[in-house]
Amino acid sequence: MRILIGNASLDPRRFLAAYALPIALVLVAASFAVAQPAFLSVGNLTGIVHRVTTTGIMAIGMTFVIMTGGIDLSVGPVMALSGLVAYFALQAPGLPTGAAVLAGLLAGMLVGAINGLAISFLRLPPIIVTLGMLSIVRGVALTLGGPELHQINGQPSYTFIGTGFLLGLPFSIWIFAAVALVMIFVQVKTTFSLQIATIGDNERAAYLSGRRVRLVKAMSYVLCSLTAAAAGIIESSQVYTASATFGEFGTELDVIAAVVLGGTSLLGGRGSVARTLVGVLFLGVVNNGLNILNVPIDVQLIVKGAIIVIALAFSERVAARNQT
Repeated sequence: MRILIGNASLDPRRFLAAYALPIALVLVAASFAVAQPAFLSVGNLTGIVHRVTTTGIMAIGMTFVIMTGGIDLSVGPVMALSGLVAYFALQAPGLPTGAAVLAGLLAGMLVGAINGLAISFLRLPPIIVTLGMLSIVRGVALTLGGPELHQINGQPSYTFIGTGFLLGLPFSIWIFAAVALVMIFVQVKTTFSLQIATIGDNERAAYLSGRRVRLVKAMSYVLCSLTAAAAGIIESSQVYTASATFGEFGTELDVIAAVVLGGTSLLGGRGSVARTLVGVLFLGVVNNGLNILNVPIDVQLIVKGAIIVIALAFSERVAARNQT
């Protein structure tokens, strides 16, 4: 059935396929607002975005990996490692903050390069490689920093990254927005995203058409680890602490859930950074709404999981109907 609007027609199935998640986000937010009007306060809404910055930045990088048909389970330990590397770099006499941040980012990129080389050139399964790297990177972080917390003191320019404000908003939100805009530009205006989607849709066909399949796949893992490293630096600067235990188990699940909620196919070939951002905000709203209603943590986990499954099932069903 099509709905006529003037001289144009609107297919409800296509409309739902395109806007199912934003509609769900609005409905869930409205429900929390009715239950607790304070949910819509400016401070609370800003707080939601502030709390999802690290997950959101990582989800942006993960989008490209999943679009290739891959997965990266090592993002949590990469967060911890990058924060530790930045911390130890800050202890070096005379080393500027920018160099310490760069060291943390390079540490993450190195992990991504290893993942990418093993998956693209050695043709090892992504889930096996990144699961192994999850353990290896956590072990390296524990070897480097031990299990204790490392306090970051006397580094105002570094802690400003996670705790400072610019034009009334937390500086980390501006970083999140900048990363999102750059990656949306990359996806919309460059051939990199097209090559990623082509590889995820049919890697063999992409290779035969002259695409640099191995290099592009490897770059997607470097990008994913780079965003995880950036998230680790933001987190360490927010809590004035670096630790090998940051990015605990479950971090990568939240990141993957946000990407898949945004419509990126786990089979590869389809994905959108902009829609991933909606998925990130959806999870942030659910978490914040349940907290503001003082829902017990055990019930929160059940409700959160159920909402994610229902939202994914609805989105996939609508998308499947739209393709028929």
